[in-house]
Amino acid sequence: MADEQELKRQICAKMEPARGFYALGMFHDALRAIEGLPPDDKAHRLVVMLRLDILLALHRLIDAITVGRGACRQWPFVDVFFLKTVTAFMELNDHQQAKDLLLTGPPSLQQKAIYWYIRARCHSRLEDLGEAKKCLQECFNRDLSFRQRALDEPDLAAVWESLFRWLRSTDWNSMEWQVKN
Repeated sequence: MADEQELKRQICAKMEPARGFYALGMFHDALRAIEGLPPDDKAHRLVVMLRLDILLALHRLIDAITVGRGACRQWPFVDVFFLKTVTAFMELNDHQQAKDLLLTGPPSLQQKAIYWYIRARCHSRLEDLGEAKKCLQECFNRDLSFRQRALDEPDLAAVWESLFRWLRSTDWNSMEWQVKN
């Protein structure tokens, strides 16, 4: 355990230049700093995570998917690799691949509101509005702060449009649920 902690400390120290460049928005320099690390260091989980962040920032989405898929296979228990790789698929409008990868994530991922939010976005884009609505409800049950975000999300426009159509087509005067004095 002490050796693992020491290795992590050493890796973090070696990553400092890349993290600094990343924080400054100097993504090409950050990537060069990562690429300059020894092969064993480049294969460390923290370095792979930073590399994935850099590739996403550079909009090198195919490269991000390649790195992300490899990370998901190597560390199938790390939620963040699944979420970041799914993000790359979503950016490429490949919502089916995004959903499929999300569904293969670790069980701990399903405990997070963001999982359900992303699933809702995928289902909406895939025109499975019923499933999208269920996923949104699950998301909101876990974290109400997603409600406002969902209203402004272009990927969920079809969900809101279907709800608005239903509202417009409903005869509110004949509803049984009205409170009577």
